[in-house]
This record gives sequence, C-alpha cells and structure tokens, in this order.
Amino acid sequence: MHRRPVCVMPLLLLAAAYGILTGPLVVPVWAQGRGWAKVPTVLVMAPEHDPRLPATHQAIEFWNQTFAELGTPFRLGSVKQITDTIPADYLQTLSAQVLSRTGFPDFPESIQKLPGDLIVVLSGGDFISFSARSRSGGKVLVGIKSHHIYPLTLPNVMPNLIAHELGHAIGLGHNADPTTLMCGRPAPCRPDAFQSNTKHFFPLTEQEKILLGRMYPTDWSSR
Repeated sequence: MHRRPVCVMPLLLLAAAYGILTGPLVVPVWAQGRGWAKVPTVLVMAPEHDPRLPATHQAIEFWNQTFAELGTPFRLGSVKQITDTIPADYLQTLSAQVLSRTGFPDFPESIQKLPGDLIVVLSGGDFISFSARSRSGGKVLVGIKSHHIYPLTLPNVMPNLIAHELGHAIGLGHNADPTTLMCGRPAPCRPDAFQSNTKHFFPLTEQEKILLGRMYPTDWSSR
C-alpha cells in the first residue's frame, strides 16, 4: 500500500500554474472522489499462466459485485490479458514518485497506446504496489509487485492487495481502520494485515460506500 497525500491535487495544480512542473501530469488516483465518467476497459499485463491472474479476476468481480449491491450501473468493463509487460525499473520509478507525493511526467506513448483504460501490471519487480492516473490520457496504471516477495506470499493477501489498488483506481482513498480493505498510509496498515487462512475480501467502510454512491449514483451513465 502507499502513502496518502495531503491536498495533492491543489498542490499539483498550483505547481503547474507557476511552471514548477512542465508538460502533462500524472496524479495519484487515490485523490479521493476522482471517479470514472465511462465504463473502463481493463487490460491485464502478465505472463500467460501467472498465478496472480485468478486473484485479479476475483478482485474485479468483488468490485462489480459491490457496485451491484450499491445499486449503481457503473462497472469495471471487459477484461483483456496480454503477455507484454512494462519494465520493472519504470514501475519502480513510478512507485517512488507516487510515494513521494510529487507530480511526475505523463505516461510514455508506449503506455498511452495500450488497449485499455485501466491497466493492471502483474510485475516481477520489487516496489510498493501503486495506482496512478494519467491526467492527459485518462488511463489508470496499477502496478503489482512480484508475488515471490513478502508479504504477497501470505495467504489471502494477493486478492485483497489487488482489490485495494483497484479501489484507488475507482476513486477511494486510504482510511485508518485495519479491519477494512482501504486502510493504508499514513496509518500503520500494511498488506500483511490481509493475511488469513480463510479466503475473503476485507469490507469497505460505510463512509466509503456513501462516497461511491456519490461518484456513481443510481442514475450514473457512461459519457
């Protein structure tokens, strides 16, 4: 999980206005309340038989079931898998920039051209898993680190970690309740809190459900 920024959107906009940052920005999608205006297609980038693929599909289904229970027509859209990947060193850099609470350059053209709105990269690299949105292109990139690295080796952690990052991708921020899915920095919650010998997804808070209802109301429609 990654660190929650303090007023990151106003800071980035102010910096851009004064020329501190140049070119299009990539902003952390965990700027709370930033939702989708359309049904996002999902592109999963992973080796053909990656053991994290079932957890990825389970996490997507968790969110679509959650939306159904909330009575909104919004859903995560069709899912496509490709075996291409994004270099681990780029994901490491992007992860560090998200953690540092700073703006950083837009996604390169190679990512902008990928056939998906929400791109989930199941990487073999070692970094803190993250979510980031391209301001210019409307894409969200979710980077998931290697499943061989602790604590992703623990039972029940992987699907919840992916669901957590997808939660950021749909507009939720962190909370400080370790019994819930979206707990994270600056609270002491870490992915190992998802460990369980029983497979289950951690719940949302009532406040998060209310926020989702505001972002994706019952009359939501794709624009």
